[in-house]
Amino acid sequence: MTLGFFQRQSWWRRRSPESSLSPKFVQFIQLEFGLKVRNAHWYEQALTHASLGDQLKDGRRNNERLEFLGDSVLGAIAAELVFYSFPEDDEGPLTMKKSQLVSRKMLNQIGESMGLSRFIQSNFRDNVIPSSVVGNALEALIGAVYLDHGYEKAKSGIKESLIRHGALKSFDETQDFKSKLDHWARIEQKMLQYVLVEDQDDSGHPFFRVSVELDGEVWGMGSGRSKKAAEQQAAQHALQRGEWRTQSE
Repeated sequence: MTLGFFQRQSWWRRRSPESSLSPKFVQFIQLEFGLKVRNAHWYEQALTHASLGDQLKDGRRNNERLEFLGDSVLGAIAAELVFYSFPEDDEGPLTMKKSQLVSRKMLNQIGESMGLSRFIQSNFRDNVIPSSVVGNALEALIGAVYLDHGYEKAKSGIKESLIRHGALKSFDETQDFKSKLDHWARIEQKMLQYVLVEDQDDSGHPFFRVSVELDGEVWGMGSGRSKKAAEQQAAQHALQRGEWRTQSE
């Protein structure tokens, strides 16, 4: 829409007569996203960290603007990815999974797994790139791929890359919150109980709301179209509360 129009109208501005991109990076884009570099300017900007500061010349900019754009593009891709990957989940669990997928920790891990740090231009001592910088550069790179190829092509390549670098596997490790809570409750010697609060909505359709109690105290609430989903969400909330209590003691 507006951005697509901007892309078409400003095409001439984005063409870079000379590219500082290395052949290895061009190959990296091909292997990682299945796409060719058409407008080097955006990728050069995506790899440029703000630490270079005054060293930037000839109108070069750091990657913070592209990071902003890439964050929005990634959010849309992540929402669609978890929507189709978890067809039984309702809005609450889907929102949690999306948040996990686009979290700083996950982006840092994916960027490191790609080996993106070797291409980042920065002014860090001994060229040691912090993980957070790698995650931010990944968002900027997503913004560059989007501007270079449009949403549909960018979505396809980025989605496959996220899956390849373990984005969905992380959910397998955290999905069974009930088992984790049961294990934690046994260690803490607390009596664990799930209580069904509601089993249908105002229209009479199945909708479950469940509370989880530890030693008679409500630690979490969950809801969903199935009792299992509601219990999982309640257990997750209880685990988060347990983690908070541990940190605050």
